[in-house]
Amino acid sequence: MNLTDVLNDPPRPHEGIVMGLTEAAVAFIYDNISNESSSLETGCGLSTVAFALRGSRHTVIAPAPREFEIIKQYCKDRGIQTSQIDFIAEPSQKVLPGLEPTSLDLVLIDGGHGFPTPYVDWFYTAGRLKKGGFLVVDDVWLWSCQILRDFLIEQPHWEFIEEYGGRTTVFRKLEDGSEWLEWTQQPLSARGGRMKWIDGKAVLEPSADDGSVAALKRVVGDLKRGDFRVVADKISRRLK
Repeated sequence: MNLTDVLNDPPRPHEGIVMGLTEAAVAFIYDNISNESSSLETGCGLSTVAFALRGSRHTVIAPAPREFEIIKQYCKDRGIQTSQIDFIAEPSQKVLPGLEPTSLDLVLIDGGHGFPTPYVDWFYTAGRLKKGGFLVVDDVWLWSCQILRDFLIEQPHWEFIEEYGGRTTVFRKLEDGSEWLEWTQQPLSARGGRMKWIDGKAVLEPSADDGSVAALKRVVGDLKRGDFRVVADKISRRLK
């Protein structure tokens, strides 16, 4: 059985419907792991079968024992091995801090999307991901995941690789330590309030009239990134 077979007959662990990554994002994962890889995902679904199909030493974390049973039965019926997968039916924010810090080749963040779960998932997996390993963030159309994506795009520790359908973003890890940085080393954090980013440093903006010029520049930056909802929110606040 191959990935095409799975995509043509996907599992339906979410109350009988197909949910999960786009086919292109699943194909990226499938093409970038092997039976020698170590991987982890928060959330469960079509992606879990892709990891199983490849034989990756995999950990899947979600408070969804029923979904796990559906995935296991799906794989069993099709001769896909799951003995190399550790199914953990608990919320990721409870489990991740206590896991052994073994190294990982690929991490998929697609579990809880409520604030601050995506950031907790990233914080506790970023350090375990090998240099050159891949981080996949799904559902970046949601605010909580969008902020994580925007943060990583601007961090020099991470390389933006691809975004699929405005929904799933892939990064490659270049350096360790991004999860421990202070806000002065984070361009996205530093631009909040009256700060601007100059030559790799956070600098306090003046509070005089030229503050409006800086605000306009930030709006231009938002537009260039396609963050139209952010721009609309800023304009609405100005008009109140």
